[in-house]
Amino acid sequence: MNWGFVLPTADESTFIKYYWEWLEDVLSRNTQVLKSVGLYNAVFASLFSYDRHAPVIRAFREYWCHETNTLHTSQGEMSIFLWDLHEIGGLSITGRFYDEVIPTTESLNRKDHKGVSYIPHICRYLFLAYKKSSRKTVRNKSQKPKEDSDPSGIIAATLKRTEEEEGFFEDLGIADEDMDRFYLAAFLAYWLCKFVFPKDNVTLIRPGIFKIASLMAHGVSFSLTVPLLASIYKGLNDISSADDLGNCTTV
Repeated sequence: MNWGFVLPTADESTFIKYYWEWLEDVLSRNTQVLKSVGLYNAVFASLFSYDRHAPVIRAFREYWCHETNTLHTSQGEMSIFLWDLHEIGGLSITGRFYDEVIPTTESLNRKDHKGVSYIPHICRYLFLAYKKSSRKTVRNKSQKPKEDSDPSGIIAATLKRTEEEEGFFEDLGIADEDMDRFYLAAFLAYWLCKFVFPKDNVTLIRPGIFKIASLMAHGVSFSLTVPLLASIYKGLNDISSADDLGNCTTV
């Protein structure tokens, strides 16, 4: 095996401008909803930066067996389990099946016998906002923040939105009673794409995630541990079976 002098990863951490402020505002406004769907602690964890120790990660990858999804150690075979992700990552084991899909216009309009839409109508606003912002480029700061630059972790009281912020909701035609749910859904869509299920380009938001983000914002719980564990297994399997580990950039 040859690692070279650099440990490349496709999901290298970057400092996302204004993410801390956005997250703190979301946590202050949506504490109860996030706790009800079992996401508060997991979302809160993304508020901070974390150091990565490359030699430990290298050793972890070298001992990984893609045939058994286990680590071959001096103490025997070990692995990552659903309960580990639940305890360490704060993610829910129970809940609806997670599946990314772009809903059809017909499915967006479907309602049950009580006249309630199967897919929350704020999902429409997410697609509208995505369409309006698709031509814009978001730049992240690639340099690591200073060690003392992390937020305190204390979530302040909710602040009143400025006229400029409320103007964004008005441009999309969002009613006052839907603002907080849409705001939370937009954040969850970003959080899921960036921190939970990153794909090849970790800077992009996938429209297929809007339906799930909208339902989560309405208090629907999804089981994220199963697909997350599958994603981790796949990434480790790609790396352990690669011909050149030093040049493998799988997420």
